[in-house]
Order: sequence, then C-alpha cells, then structure tokens
Amino acid sequence: MSRYIFEGQFQFRTNAIKVRLLLFYFEDENRVHFIYSPHLDLSGYGTDFESAKKSFEIVFEDFIDYTVRKKTLTRVLTKLGWQMGSGLKPRKRILAPSITSIIKDKGYVSDIFNRYSVTTYHQEVGIPVNA
Repeated sequence: MSRYIFEGQFQFRTNAIKVRLLLFYFEDENRVHFIYSPHLDLSGYGTDFESAKKSFEIVFEDFIDYTVRKKTLTRVLTKLGWQMGSGLKPRKRILAPSITSIIKDKGYVSDIFNRYSVTTYHQEVGIPVNA
C-alpha cells in the first residue's frame, strides 16, 4: 500500500489531512478496468478491480510526491477546484469541489456515466498539509 492512501490506521511521513475521495470504478468495452478520481482527475487501470486499484494508488502517490517535491500541490489542487483554507493549527482545511461542479465543468465525466456501468465508492487518502 502506498504512503498516502490508507484504510484505517496509517502512519504518514509528514502531517496530512484525511480526505474522502469519490472514486469511479468501471470496465470499458475492451475489458480494461478503471479507477478514476474526478476530484483529482487521476486514473489507474488494470485487468481487474485489484490491479486497477493498485495502479491508481501508484498514480496517486506519484502525483503527491511530484507536487510536494515541486512545491505545487496547493496550486494544483486549487486549479482542480479545491478550496484551501486555514483551520485549527497545525492543520489546514481542504474542501474538494462538489461532484456536480466537476460534471458541469468536465463533460467527459458525465460521458463515463453515459457509456459505462459505474460503481462509485469513497476512499480515504492523506493529503500533506505542509506542501
């Protein structure tokens, strides 16, 4: 399991805020399985659910590692519609955009629902607060 995606108890190497991402799981006409995060515009794929989930975890970890290293995580999340605000110290408040605003702004998200049988679920992830 990656350093940032977690279920239950998980230790982080930096301070992080727990966020529940809405994820879409679907299989396309070529029998490729996808996990897609509309809030981060990231996806993973594989031959079945488990391999798609592992692929997504790698993509998510790479996204976090890259943006933290480049010190652009806050800027990228803001461009994706996230609202960053101050909260209780030392944590920040992070608010993901609503799914309706994502569907409105990104037509391909509604196309996923129109073309495929989609299962949605939530996954807790850690977003570093000092990035």
